[in-house]
Amino acid sequence: MRTSLTTKIFLAIASTSVLVIGTMAMLVALSMRDGFSQYLLRGEIARFNTLAQELALAHDPAAPGWPELKAEGEAWNAFVIKHFRPPGNPDGDDVKADPLMIGDRLTLLDAQGDRIAGATARSAIYEQRPICVAADCKDGAPLGYLHLNAPEFSDSTSDGFFIRGQYTSLAFSALIALLLSAAAAFLIARQILIPIKRLEVGAKTLASGDYSQRIEKDRTDELGDLIAYHNALAETLAKASQAEREWMSNTSHELQTPLAVLRAQIEALQDGVRQPNQETLAEMHAAQMRLSRLVQDLKILTHSREPEHVASFNQEDLVDVVTDAVRVARPMLETAGLEIDCAFPEALTLKCDRTRISQVIDNLLQNAARYTDPPGRIRLRIWHAKGFAHVSIEDTPPTVPDDVLPRLFDRFFRAEGSRSRALGGSGLGLSVCEAIVEAHGGKISVATSELGGLNVTFTLPERRS
Repeated sequence: MRTSLTTKIFLAIASTSVLVIGTMAMLVALSMRDGFSQYLLRGEIARFNTLAQELALAHDPAAPGWPELKAEGEAWNAFVIKHFRPPGNPDGDDVKADPLMIGDRLTLLDAQGDRIAGATARSAIYEQRPICVAADCKDGAPLGYLHLNAPEFSDSTSDGFFIRGQYTSLAFSALIALLLSAAAAFLIARQILIPIKRLEVGAKTLASGDYSQRIEKDRTDELGDLIAYHNALAETLAKASQAEREWMSNTSHELQTPLAVLRAQIEALQDGVRQPNQETLAEMHAAQMRLSRLVQDLKILTHSREPEHVASFNQEDLVDVVTDAVRVARPMLETAGLEIDCAFPEALTLKCDRTRISQVIDNLLQNAARYTDPPGRIRLRIWHAKGFAHVSIEDTPPTVPDDVLPRLFDRFFRAEGSRSRALGGSGLGLSVCEAIVEAHGGKISVATSELGGLNVTFTLPERRS
């Protein structure tokens, strides 16, 4: 049988309360019983003033310890009856007429606490009265002691009534405490379970694929934190779902363009509209290369979070890597009417994937060539600072608005106007650069260039081992 969490919490709190209250009630009952017995003993021992005085007068300094009372048990009983009248036996004629059994509980002790006469047993609860020449024992040590044990039971109706009344009050108080504890346990269980139920409903909603629902955060404790985390998770899933839909839509749209070009060229060749000459084949090759680059970029972005994405780390001279990339791109830049200025140190060695870093430089130079008006200029700098290698690529106008800069690394994003699809970009270049740089443990950023265009800067950690 499945037990609800509410029942479990209620039973846990209630059972703990029952255990605590029961233990306290038992201890209080025991303490009450012993305390009451001690109280009665103190009242009883106070009746022995006359007996104690007579014992002090009968004490012989030459023969301490009342040997005359010790020699014969009947002498002690007779002495007690003569000088003490127990309740219920005012005449002292019958020793057995003693409802409180004083005769069976009273013991005469010497100054060392050894028994002289009277009861032989000693109970755990007792009272002792010193026997002194003076009433306050200031004139010397006690001559002996009167030791009175607590009775095992009492026939006193009033005493029994008092004890039963106290036990009844204690039981009633314990019952009230148990009921209050049960009510408190129920309220606490509900207080805890209400937000948990809301979290359960929210989790079921998320599991069904609906990420729009949020749970009201009306608590400041750990459950409130859990609700906040749930809402943050729902927000993240909603954004991820939206990004996935946009990713699929943009990917299919970008793949459709080169495929449509290839299809049109092939159908034109099949229909005889166009001939397989150099121009036609060049257009088909360009469409195929664009499709290949797009597929490669998609592959890089898809696996950008996997550790094997950038696995070929070797000690490389960053200056040499960038110099090779510039040498390959220089004809393209000259064709686009752009000059490139390089400011490099003699060498800057770090651990990186040479192929991937070359791809970053190539993408950034292609972007600069694609989106910079001729005649223009590109400035490429490399420097070292605080354990990081810095690479900066700046170009001349046009640039992008400041409010658009943070979105340049979004996949398939293009700043419309001066930087458009008509120039051949897929909108994945900077996203690919960001994925590669972050896989190296670095960072990449964009800003407005001092030259009037765009400034893209990335850093790589100088890992030498």
